[in-house]
Amino acid sequence: MPTYTPRELALHAARLCLDKGGLELRVMALPPGVALFDYVVLVSARSDRQTNAIVSEVHQFCKRHKLGHYPVEGESGWMLVDCLDVVVHCLSVEKREHYQLDSLWKAARDLDYVAELKKLPDPDKALAE
Repeated sequence: MPTYTPRELALHAARLCLDKGGLELRVMALPPGVALFDYVVLVSARSDRQTNAIVSEVHQFCKRHKLGHYPVEGESGWMLVDCLDVVVHCLSVEKREHYQLDSLWKAARDLDYVAELKKLPDPDKALAE
């Protein structure tokens, strides 16, 4: 079973969010010592059903690849998956606008996840083959 760096896990989570139709995706790298985790993935969803699908997909990825994680948390409009070094927040468009999580980590750097995902193989495709 391969292991993943926190950066790779954040990128895989981003891919899964996109695969489930997530909107306004951001992958942020936090400077050391700012939080208990290294990366934050923020994504918006059009409905509670889509929110559940996104967080379930990330949670199942962690289980499939035997990665550390906590149970999915949250409620209608805002759910999260804590994958230890990576935290994925999935919010409705309204809740994301209201809580302004995008501005919470001012020292964070956005990753160019589109470019990085092109270079990162999808481990689930290897499992399927």
